[in-house]
Amino acid sequence: MDVLRIGLRSRAATVGELAELVGRDPDDVRDHLVGLAERGYLELRGDQIVYDVPDRAVARLVRHATEALGADVAERLRGMAEVLDELPALTSAWNATERAGELFDVEVFHGPSAVTDLWHVLVERQPLRRTDVMLPDASPIFVADPAMQKVWHDVIRMPGNRARVLARVADATHPDAAERLGQELAAGVEIRLLPEPPSWFWVADAEVVALPMAWGETWPTSVMAVRSPAVAGLAQWMFEGLWRRAIDVAGDDHGWDPLLRLVQTGVTLETASRMLGISERTGRRRLSDAMEHYGVNNMLALGAAWGAQQG
Repeated sequence: MDVLRIGLRSRAATVGELAELVGRDPDDVRDHLVGLAERGYLELRGDQIVYDVPDRAVARLVRHATEALGADVAERLRGMAEVLDELPALTSAWNATERAGELFDVEVFHGPSAVTDLWHVLVERQPLRRTDVMLPDASPIFVADPAMQKVWHDVIRMPGNRARVLARVADATHPDAAERLGQELAAGVEIRLLPEPPSWFWVADAEVVALPMAWGETWPTSVMAVRSPAVAGLAQWMFEGLWRRAIDVAGDDHGWDPLLRLVQTGVTLETASRMLGISERTGRRRLSDAMEHYGVNNMLALGAAWGAQQG
């Protein structure tokens, strides 16, 4: 990726030119370029290098991954996270060469309030109708800022608008979060829970995506907004995959559904019960009720029967 970043900055046209800039043997650089070409970041035509805009390259990688969808979703999400992790640095390298009409539409925000500053700047400039947020650490907003919360709720309540939040189970069940959680649900925010969401990000209207400068940060202090349908599509695909697997805090599930979703991810019954705010005894009773409902007598059979119904 270092070779690619230098190539994007310099637009070195040949293997030899890039090797000189990188300070490596041309054959070694060619090997790197062959690997990058196989992944879709550029084309290698003999000694000529043809670069592509990073978001299009990322989009191709996503299409190739999703065409083979059917294998383990979590494994694919990890692969997508690795691609996203490279995006900020590649975007910066691309934009370093200011060619008219070829720049990303990117804005960067820094500081403790970067997460909220970014959203408010964008929403004041253009209505965001459908916003999906991944929130691995909700603790900074357990206590709402009334003025900022009003703007958020006013946007959500407009006809045709929608907001969905994927949060961490431990945050949603934290006593300090109870009041804020109730306020968001009352305002119409759809909330689902995961044991460990992979990173903070949000995507809006299949066009704008907000990313941390380092993928995996839970409440970043440096964030970027990228206006790119290709990158937004990647983020939306990741969000939808996790949303389907998450626990709906306001859903009409059977009492055992949230528990089974957690147990299926490898969480112990004791831990799952604690995360849901119930005793282990209550958790065991719910699993017993589920076994009776499905007509099975062990956890393996219960997991198979419940999983088949979930699709």
